[in-house]
Amino acid sequence: MSGFELSAREKLECMEFFSKGLTPSKNFVYAGFFYPVEDNLREGLAILLDKLIKNPKDWQTLQKEFNEFIEKKEYKLKGQAIYLKDKVLWYKPRELFKKDRNAFFYRQRKDKYMHIRAGEVSTYGKFSKSSGLVFLRLITPPETGEEKLSKEKVWELRKTLLRLWKDLTNDNEVKSYLHAVISFSERLESDLAPGDFKSPPISKLLSCLAPFDFSTFENAILLSRARLFRREKTPDELLQEIERYSKSLWEDVKYAIEEKLLKDLLNKACDEKFLERLRRDWKEVLKELLKGGRKDKTVGVFVQKGQQVEGKLSYGVFSIPEKEVEVFVFYEKSLEEKLEGFKKGFEKAIEEYQKFTGGIKLSINKKFSLDHLIPHFEELKKIDYSKGELGLHESKILLFDLLYFIARLKGFVELSKERKKPHAILLLLDTDVREANGSYPFWDHFSLAYDFFSLPVQTLNKQTINNFVKYGEGKVSGIQGIYKNLFISLMKDLKSLEFDFEDFKVPEELTVYVILEKPSAGFCYERFNPNNQKVFRHYLYEAYLVHIKGSKVRIEIDDKFIVLAGGVDFERDRIIKWIEDRVGNNKRFCFITASKKEESFINDIISRSSQEERIRKQSIFVEYDEIPIAYISEKASEDCFVIYTSEFENLKKELKINTQKHTVSIALKPADPKNNDQLSLNGEWFYHSALQVFSTEGPGWEKDEVYMEKKSLFLLTILALSQYESESFQTPYAKLELWQKKKNLYIKLRRSHGDYTMGLSGILYELLYLASKIPGDKNIM
Repeated sequence: MSGFELSAREKLECMEFFSKGLTPSKNFVYAGFFYPVEDNLREGLAILLDKLIKNPKDWQTLQKEFNEFIEKKEYKLKGQAIYLKDKVLWYKPRELFKKDRNAFFYRQRKDKYMHIRAGEVSTYGKFSKSSGLVFLRLITPPETGEEKLSKEKVWELRKTLLRLWKDLTNDNEVKSYLHAVISFSERLESDLAPGDFKSPPISKLLSCLAPFDFSTFENAILLSRARLFRREKTPDELLQEIERYSKSLWEDVKYAIEEKLLKDLLNKACDEKFLERLRRDWKEVLKELLKGGRKDKTVGVFVQKGQQVEGKLSYGVFSIPEKEVEVFVFYEKSLEEKLEGFKKGFEKAIEEYQKFTGGIKLSINKKFSLDHLIPHFEELKKIDYSKGELGLHESKILLFDLLYFIARLKGFVELSKERKKPHAILLLLDTDVREANGSYPFWDHFSLAYDFFSLPVQTLNKQTINNFVKYGEGKVSGIQGIYKNLFISLMKDLKSLEFDFEDFKVPEELTVYVILEKPSAGFCYERFNPNNQKVFRHYLYEAYLVHIKGSKVRIEIDDKFIVLAGGVDFERDRIIKWIEDRVGNNKRFCFITASKKEESFINDIISRSSQEERIRKQSIFVEYDEIPIAYISEKASEDCFVIYTSEFENLKKELKINTQKHTVSIALKPADPKNNDQLSLNGEWFYHSALQVFSTEGPGWEKDEVYMEKKSLFLLTILALSQYESESFQTPYAKLELWQKKKNLYIKLRRSHGDYTMGLSGILYELLYLASKIPGDKNIM
């Protein structure tokens, strides 16, 4: 059954560098670890993964073999490599239980609708009287060469806003506070060594005092958030982190400012009443900036919520498998004492609220500490990810834990297949979104793995866990909303969604296949090289079916594909066949990419089809981007905004963002849940979504369709996808999660005495591809 004769149309020499121990340059970014061309490495990895799948208790021995295998080119693993290149061997739970979707429940109420309102670029005078969105651009040259703004650039931007705020405020207490923050930060910057000034505890301290975040759009830098809310870290905790990090750094900080004065400043920054005062004052300063108060430094634009309703969507009804779901609970050790209380509250909630989730019962099977899924979890939490790069030791344990985690996931898929019912995983994490470090930076890579396998997996933070504990103790009266959100999220790819719509001019019956292209981090190029270089990527494709009939839409996920750089024949041919099988009358395709259209690999895939011309006639190609919003007024938060092409062009013009593109654009602001105390304080939001921008060279599809019908179909397709992505019963719309928009993490490996830097998402795509070709086993622990 072993076979390693994988062929490729375009052999990439750079994909062989790691397996052959070649190092062309110091700053080169490599790939080709879990999908090398060289047979020995690929065969060894298949053997290792098979052993991890079948013998989870031997993980420590296997980790030693893994380390030896990475570092020594001549090292050979013993065992059988069961690897089938032309088959996808993992059984997807969504396919196993697709025919069992006989249970139904409404997201909220049958008669509950969401209104779509148009956004209009307006004048400052309407800001105080109308609901809407505020955009704030900082006039500064953007950086080039890296995907994200550097720490140095972010700090310069924060200083700029602090000084503008100090100049424009009429509140003397706020002015005095801002003056103290600016003086302290400048003293630190001058007294500390550059490396110390950029260190994690100092960055965290300055982020607390100057809490502004920024993002880029079309090479312009815009404010994305002002975090003027309660702090979960106390002043003492912030200072203790500096001392723990380095005693000499702590002494340098105390030299820059007396310890008592620093504590007084931090106490002010953390005081809830003063923070409320800062929020009110910041809103007044925004008004001044919108009026053009400092045109040399900023440009502000207000987009008003239109009065006319553009369309209506019902909140919809979910269809799910009519089967009991067996739940395995994995918890952080720091939460162990809450485990029984959580179990009691969770089981009480199941009995009370399963009538609102299709009558489906969740039953807790077993409970394990999280290191049964991720062996080095506690060590991974302690790693400093702020630099975006990991050392040799940290890279190896993170990579091994991902390998082990995926081996365990395959066990859950096999278990679901054998027992003919879904097996779900609850992950209890000691995190809180409201805290300064309210999540684990490495978690995105683990979540990508279980999303790829379509497994029902859900994380719960400590606030949610505490709510279940209190519910079990009778200290809170009801948690129906929390339970329902958890259930919707847990169902992930197992569900389909149907909703009604009004005021959209679309054909009576039509099927649109939406394909999301999610590129990995780039590789086969030199970092920090200003010259233009060809960058290669792997691609994950998620395909959705959107069926429109009358005034109803049904959406579900249809398939997932990974296509690796190097042109693997079988995977490319599989997605081509998938598209060709769906070409026909009343069929359309909508390809969405976070890359530029000319960089999208989907063009290469379609060009190889014998039905290329027909496919292109029935397709639109959409580029996805995000433009950050500085402020959303309270009354605008609950609405879904749509900004059509002409108004969006006006917005870019007012922000002085010049582009030569001639595209049709639809920009959408998701609706935020009403009265969500977990995410807001006194009506103000801890964070808010960016404006999502979908651009195409034309509204597309068949030439005989009228323009209004094309535009409505484009908008309804995007809204349907966003409806499906929402995991909240309160909000039928969520932003799309495209991997390209996430921060990349670089790892470093050593082989044959050479060091290799790799983008972790690219290596993870290779691992998932490899794992999909190896048989699973029901051994989960």
